[in-house]
Amino acid sequence: MKRRIALVAGLAVAAIGITASIALAQPAGKLDSQVIGNVRIDANDPTVGYVTARYICEGGDGAHVWVSVKQSASRRPEAWLAEEGSGGRALAEGAWSHSHRNPVTCDGTWNVGTFTIDQLEFGGGTLQRGQGWVQFCVIPPGAESEDVITWSMRFAAVT
Repeated sequence: MKRRIALVAGLAVAAIGITASIALAQPAGKLDSQVIGNVRIDANDPTVGYVTARYICEGGDGAHVWVSVKQSASRRPEAWLAEEGSGGRALAEGAWSHSHRNPVTCDGTWNVGTFTIDQLEFGGGTLQRGQGWVQFCVIPPGAESEDVITWSMRFAAVT
């Protein structure tokens, strides 16, 4: 019986120690993102839209984001929109608005922002109610490989 009590006590102490060390551990590079909500079409210009996302990154000044929304002609969530290089087809059949110009804060804490997409850099068509393939990419300062870039990609309602 004493042996069982000692074993249980030992396991409890070990669990507390493991839990404390996990709680104190800091990730070796905070980097994550998530598109939240719908894409909102600008009431005055249907080539402009707004994407809201939450993200965390480190590195300070020099970080940037790329935000993109592509739609098919049907404005339905068609699988080809998620394929690499589908922007050309979206331009020919539907719409594509995006931007590399939005500022981002990489301070190691979670941030939420609303990011503008448009066609000033490149794009075509008009955003319409339906579904769109949304891509949100945070590129920390000095990022030279895709291993240090975070992507959030999903279909979202375009309203």
